Amino acid sequence: MKKLTPKQEKFAQLAVTLGNQSEAYRQAYDVSGSKLSTVTENASRLMTDSNVIARVEQLRQETKKAHKIDRQWIIDQHQEIIDWYKELKTLARKKDLSKDDKARVYMLKDLIKGADYRGSLDSITKMLGLNEPDKHEVKDTSHTTEWG
Repeated sequence: MKKLTPKQEKFAQLAVTLGNQSEAYRQAYDVSGSKLSTVTENASRLMTDSNVIARVEQLRQETKKAHKIDRQWIIDQHQEIIDWYKELKTLARKKDLSKDDKARVYMLKDLIKGADYRGSLDSITKMLGLNEPDKHEVKDTSHTTEWG
């Protein structure tokens, strides 16, 4: 990997920290008077530089390692949300709840919502590549007209 310029290095670090290439570009470079489209294009172009890409990936790996976050950890967190929701549903179906079960229901209701469950399922599905690509039907709305 070739050494980056100070501005490229700042861009790479901000791209990882902020998670937004355009904002990273704005903060790393002088963009006063620049159009939004110009900033977006320049940020995108910079992210095609193999040295910048390598540095961004290196910084991402360092961040993951420092925070002990990896794919499996993320999946485990989502799985915990799914398990809590399933437990809440099971408890809700019981007719006679013990005092401890009722306390558990209230605690789980405070922790988990249906949207959290669906969001976790969706996230795991995407992470594992199990989702099918969205299919969009494109209709031809152009009409050929003869003028005469």
